[in-house]
Amino acid sequence: MEIEILVFECEQRYFGVEARFVREVLRAVSLTSVPKAPKVVMGLVNLRGHVLPVLDTKHLLGLGECKIQTTDHLVVVDTGKCEIALHVDRAVDLLRISPDSGDKNEHEHESKDQPSAEEDHLVHHRWCSIAKTHLGVVQVLDPSRLFSHDTMKEVLDIAASIVATELSS
Repeated sequence: MEIEILVFECEQRYFGVEARFVREVLRAVSLTSVPKAPKVVMGLVNLRGHVLPVLDTKHLLGLGECKIQTTDHLVVVDTGKCEIALHVDRAVDLLRISPDSGDKNEHEHESKDQPSAEEDHLVHHRWCSIAKTHLGVVQVLDPSRLFSHDTMKEVLDIAASIVATELSS
């Protein structure tokens, strides 16, 4: 079974997220700051009346921190528990990936056959999968597993407080 991934770039490296998690891709806009938020939360964005936390994807991936530029993109994803926006340098492509094998566990495994240069393959890890594509190696992130438990709890608390504020308005 093939999966679709949205490939994006951060610090000249390719990453992706399964298309089933992606709601939309937007041009970056100015954000509203959130006092006392964890470092990973860059701010809030109002998306057609729905306020979302924007996360610093570079910080999450250990690539440093950055400021939003007008050429950047926001990838709106649904983690299953809340909607968030991931700040990325740019969205690159939507690709179809064929799994390397039927094994979908959380541990790295090796392919029994070497893939040809034309094939796309997927190897699963704890919080991401590694896809071999025509763009090179792409780390496909699982938004529901990307954050530490404490960070996710703080992000969920921010998202919950945003929803509560929207509902009371």
